[in-house]
Formats: sequence, structure tokens, C-alpha cells
Amino acid sequence: MKATPFVHLHVRSCYSFLDGASTPAALVARAAAQGMPALALTDRHGVYGAVEFLRAAEAAGVKPILGAEVDLDGHPLTLLAEGPEGYAALCRLLTRAHRERPRRQPAASWEALAEAAASGGLIALAGGRRGGIAARL
Repeated sequence: MKATPFVHLHVRSCYSFLDGASTPAALVARAAAQGMPALALTDRHGVYGAVEFLRAAEAAGVKPILGAEVDLDGHPLTLLAEGPEGYAALCRLLTRAHRERPRRQPAASWEALAEAAASGGLIALAGGRRGGIAARL
């Protein structure tokens, strides 16, 4: 039986200040060196490294997965974009989170998440017992 390759679905780059140190290109290079077929970039509160990440992934033959970690009622929730519709929904949600809490840590409401998810293309990762989904349950 052939083993399924491992893929990181929650990775922060240097664009997540104080949470990540490596550039998106360095992360992709490391994933490629370890034989990972894909990698998700999920910086906090934004998709700041998306262009660099996409270019590096294309050059390395690694499938890029774009996402972000958003705060939802004070708990982190990692969202992955599935296709252009999902990326657009994620960007709308992030924009709204920044607009509703200027000069403070951006946060999304459950209502904003529901509206963004209604168009489809967003995948939420549970985030463990400290994540937004566990807190809501």
C-alpha cells in the first residue's frame, strides 16, 4: 500500500508578524525538498504573501493552497480557499474584518463568516480544542 504524502495545511510566513519567520519562497523550497506535493499558506489576518507564494510554488512544482487564519470571537479559525471563488470569499471576509475593527486586531463575526461561506469555496479547519469551532460547540 502506497503512503499518502504529508501536506502542511497551516503554515505562517514572515508576513505573520511574531508568528512566522520564513519567507513564502523559503517555505515552498523546504516543502519541495521534502517531497510534499502541496503546501498551504495561512498567515494571520491576511493573504499578504500570496503572490510570492504562488510564484515560488509554480516554479518548484508544488501545488499552492491559499488561506488565512482569522479571529472569530477571540478564537483562531483557519480557512482555506478552494479555487477563485473561495479566494474571493476569503478576501471579502478579511477586508470586512479589517474594516470593522480599524487599528485593532481584525476579527470576523460568525455572521460575516456565514455570508462569505455562502458563496462556496471556503474550507474551515477545526483548529483543535482552542479553535473557534471547538469554542462554539
